[in-house]
Amino acid sequence: MPRTFQAFCQRTPKCQRKFKTLWEKAELLDLFWELKSNATVAHHYGVNESTIRYIKKNKAAIRSTVSVCFCDSAKKVTTVRNKNIVRVESALVLWITDCRKNIPLDGNIIREKARKLYQQFTTGDNTEGIEEPQPGPSTAPEPENFQASKGWFDRFQKLFNIKSVYLHGEAASASKEAVEKYPETFRHIIEEKGYKPEQVFNIDETGLFWKKMLSRTYIMKDEAKAPGFKAQKDRVTLIMCGNSAGYMMKPGLIYKSANPKALKNKNKNLLPVYWMQNPKAWITKILTSNWFHQCFIPQAKEYLHYLGMDFKVLLIMDNAGGHPLDLYYDGVQIKFLPANTTSLIQPMDQGVICAFKALYTRNSLQHLVDAMDTDENFTLKGYWRNFTIATCLSVIQAALKEMKKETLKACWKKLWPECVHDYKGFSPEEIQHEAVDKAMRLAKILGGEGFDDITQDEVNNLIDAHSEPLTNEDLLELTKSASEEEEEALKVNNSIDAAIQTYKTLLTTMKKQRQQLSITMFLSKSKH
Repeated sequence: MPRTFQAFCQRTPKCQRKFKTLWEKAELLDLFWELKSNATVAHHYGVNESTIRYIKKNKAAIRSTVSVCFCDSAKKVTTVRNKNIVRVESALVLWITDCRKNIPLDGNIIREKARKLYQQFTTGDNTEGIEEPQPGPSTAPEPENFQASKGWFDRFQKLFNIKSVYLHGEAASASKEAVEKYPETFRHIIEEKGYKPEQVFNIDETGLFWKKMLSRTYIMKDEAKAPGFKAQKDRVTLIMCGNSAGYMMKPGLIYKSANPKALKNKNKNLLPVYWMQNPKAWITKILTSNWFHQCFIPQAKEYLHYLGMDFKVLLIMDNAGGHPLDLYYDGVQIKFLPANTTSLIQPMDQGVICAFKALYTRNSLQHLVDAMDTDENFTLKGYWRNFTIATCLSVIQAALKEMKKETLKACWKKLWPECVHDYKGFSPEEIQHEAVDKAMRLAKILGGEGFDDITQDEVNNLIDAHSEPLTNEDLLELTKSASEEEEEALKVNNSIDAAIQTYKTLLTTMKKQRQQLSITMFLSKSKH
């Protein structure tokens, strides 16, 4: 072998340049609160000080872009981008996630939706609070030039890890075929591992507009005229999980705030839900993993230990974007349902969630009637103004207590018919019908505009509204409200920075003045 070629083979490979995502850069900026100096932070991250100085120089643009982008799966975002494009893409991912289970999508539909969102986000009053595009290598085109091209769509798919968006023709037929075949596959899994109904769980998440009321009431009409965020748009995400024996776990709840005022000084471990936070109150892979390890595993262990059964669990979930594929825990087997079948065979989607929402609607009206009976100064507007997330939790707790084991069992009929019997009076449809009837009676007790002449269809529409696809207005509110919260936090951080700077300057001055004294100052000549 020639010496030159041998030397070439033994040469140390060139170090690859490391790119940090915007989220990593934001975390790096947060680290300055603790480690302070450029050198210390650079050493902590293993990068050059010049990199740290560059990130600090662009901190406003970095935080501004991160504030409107929610998707933690977008790992390749390394540069500051046009805020309007980032906001559209965030809203688009929310919409795709919301539609994926029930509504056929393809590339053309998604691109058309992107164009409409961009137009709505960048015209009229909707531009309020949106800053100008930030400079950077990947700055997006101006509004009039954004056409949601195929090239943009391809990049969007890679950026947000969207692998499958088609459900037309053969794909739709394939999903029907999968629905017919999967129960047999499921039975083989059960028989092979010897799972009992108590050991087989299903998880699904759903949105809940927890302050939504009948649109004909004057409260909602007043809110429709009010500027800014509407109370009926305030949304939480619930993670519902139960087994085929009829046991319902404490649900996970994702809210936009980590510590709302209504829950101040309250022990979150004692809440009827497992509390989690996301600026958009949306499910993410990190939150799913958090729920799995901190909520599902402890509850499953406690439940099976109480029954004297081995910790051997089968967890069924769909392949939604917020569900990580690498969840693992010893003793737990995770199986994903075939694509595009969740609305047809997933137990939680076969009536559990709908029955819960019907009970939530009825109990929210019951709570309102109880308040009217006990408060001498009761006004409907005053009550609704004070309907906080703490009130919502009490209504959720009441609804969960009324969920019957037989109702949960009945929802496994399509996936595991062998473990389901005929539970007359407890089917999800019967539970919803009963809840709607009582809701109508409670509404008539309340009286007034929108309540006196309430119909069954209107109550059913109110319940169904929780499951309807997000509208452009919903997406606007979700992205706008999260952006404003993050930007407000940024303002607070900046003001604290400014306040601390005075003390930093004072400390530096004191250090300069405090010079080491010469040892000769403590010595004096002795007299003989």
